[in-house]
Amino acid sequence: MAIRCPYCGREYDVTLFEFEREISCVCGHMVRFEHREHLERRESSIEEEKINEIKRLADRIAFLIVSTDYPEIDIMIEKERLREKIEESFPDKAYLYELIYEPRFRRLFEQFRGYGEFD
Repeated sequence: MAIRCPYCGREYDVTLFEFEREISCVCGHMVRFEHREHLERRESSIEEEKINEIKRLADRIAFLIVSTDYPEIDIMIEKERLREKIEESFPDKAYLYELIYEPRFRRLFEQFRGYGEFD
């Protein structure tokens, strides 16, 4: 298997990368080789960060509903921000906002504020 320099196109045998993650190409640029497992781990780490960000936003909204007298209109803005973050991070799963988070927030409004939003 050959690894190609992204700058000049020169090819290097993959065995050159066995002990080092990068080598210096004759053109002067560094050529990196990342094993597939390392790339997959990094991709799953990025996905976990996105999931954690969504969880933080949802938990913040729940806190605002339950433990503060934050105005409903501002909570609506926070909910819209969460919806946009979900659509940006996981466009194919954006519909889950309506299934998971919206009923949760509605229930919290009813339970802790004694009314539905904008009653």
